[in-house]
Amino acid sequence: MSITIAQLIASLTPVLGVLVLLVWLRLPASRAMPISLLFTIVAAAFVWKVPADIVSASVLEGLFAALTPLFIIFGALFLLNTMKNSGAMDTIRAGFINISPDKRVQVIIICWLFGAFIEGSAGFGTPAAIAAPLLLLLGVPPIAAAVVALIADSTPVSFGAIGLPVLFGVDQGLKAGGESVAAQYLAEQGLTTPDFLQAIATHAITIDLVTGSLVPLVMVTVLTGFFGRNRSFKEGLSLWRYAIFTGLAFTVPAWLINFFAGPEFPAVIGSLVGLAIVVPATKRRFLLPRETWDDFDRGDDDGGRDAADPAQVVAGAPMSPVAAWMPYLLLAGLLVASRVVPPLKAWLTSYVISTGDILGTGLVSKMTPLYLPGSFFILVCVIALVMHRMQLKAFGHAFGASCRSIVPTIISMGASVPMVRLFLNSNTNGAGLLSMPEELANLMASTLGAVWTWVAPIVGSFDAFISGSATFSNMMFSNLQFTAAEQVGLKPELGLGLQVIGANAGNMMCVMNVVAAATVVGMAGRESEIIRKTLPIALAYCLLAGTLALVWSRI
Repeated sequence: MSITIAQLIASLTPVLGVLVLLVWLRLPASRAMPISLLFTIVAAAFVWKVPADIVSASVLEGLFAALTPLFIIFGALFLLNTMKNSGAMDTIRAGFINISPDKRVQVIIICWLFGAFIEGSAGFGTPAAIAAPLLLLLGVPPIAAAVVALIADSTPVSFGAIGLPVLFGVDQGLKAGGESVAAQYLAEQGLTTPDFLQAIATHAITIDLVTGSLVPLVMVTVLTGFFGRNRSFKEGLSLWRYAIFTGLAFTVPAWLINFFAGPEFPAVIGSLVGLAIVVPATKRRFLLPRETWDDFDRGDDDGGRDAADPAQVVAGAPMSPVAAWMPYLLLAGLLVASRVVPPLKAWLTSYVISTGDILGTGLVSKMTPLYLPGSFFILVCVIALVMHRMQLKAFGHAFGASCRSIVPTIISMGASVPMVRLFLNSNTNGAGLLSMPEELANLMASTLGAVWTWVAPIVGSFDAFISGSATFSNMMFSNLQFTAAEQVGLKPELGLGLQVIGANAGNMMCVMNVVAAATVVGMAGRESEIIRKTLPIALAYCLLAGTLALVWSRI
């Protein structure tokens, strides 16, 4: 069944709402997202003919689901402010300067390599929530810190949260009625499901040997071109040898780990190998230009100072680098252990908070608070209180600053997540249609099949952009991508690999991640500026991946 023009416009309402209100009109997310939610409710109820109980239940489901990202954001803010008031951040700042005083280099090491480790361990948009504040405290302007942190959190997402986007997202997305739509193909090829999933991940990371390896260069070019005093892209490009070296220092080990061990640990181990290679090389100035760059336009510098830099109370005695980094090391260790130690994972996930059946619609939202990164953030804050011998007054200031900073984000998330849930739950309707995203994707597949290698990653980025989850994007569209690939004569592993890459790209511009990054650098209300910088990069990422896939498919 084809959709009408009115239905097409209705299905695009969440996307148009974000683009028009946030990007074009530059409204803060705390205003834009409630308006977008209202428009989506009207479109769903009157054009898509979604029953009133489903509309209401979707909004309630979304409000409950919003607690998850809010909990993570608050935890990240709390840890940042705790570390700053303890004096640990002064030591960490000095440590990075000792590696290199060049802000371009610091951005790459923190966002690309350390961020990849956090992504591989936790996912949930956690890397940007950690990396952006670190950059802010090293002297990077707030908006710049948010933008480059989001750009960096792209390629590692394929293997985020111990491989969840592939191992769960793609796997579940290929199932219909309890059976895999790829079953016949797997039988013909003599493949098992784990082999197939690993092949999909291999296709994605192989393309990312080019696209992903260029990300550090894009980061520093954006940094100098948009946020430097001279607005010079050349100042970023002058680091091209080092940037590509650091890109390959992650992507090559990640490719090898996926090839030999599967999709669980490429991001975790790849980032650690990358850090082990890059940090010593950087200290020896390997491939670094002679000039050191730290020449920002400071016009925006004061805008994020109050929220992310609470009042200094007591910094305490100077501490060693090991002591300063210990909370972050503990955080990383706890995140990894919670994902890979079965008894610990079982215990953490055993405590579930559930809405139950919402309004008798069958919609249920669940949260496992002990398993979320936010819980580990807060635990580490308490440990830091003792470890760094903080005064309770300083700890209280950190808590209060975090509570104040998150208020606009509560409004933004409280509107954007319900909008997403309604968008996805629109498959229950009186118009005889699939859900809004599925109808849009099917329309694209039927009309753009001839250029599907370019379209496939854009489809993947589309749902990640709206939903804020690469895993959910893979769940939503893997079936479509598999079917479309077979129809256009594309190898299914390659088509699904493009879906994974697209979901990665969507991660750097999705509303929830942008709101989170803006909040932790004290720039809530400036989300439109961030999206305007990351959106073109995400689309370029998709198009380059599609071009490489086209060439690959014809070799």
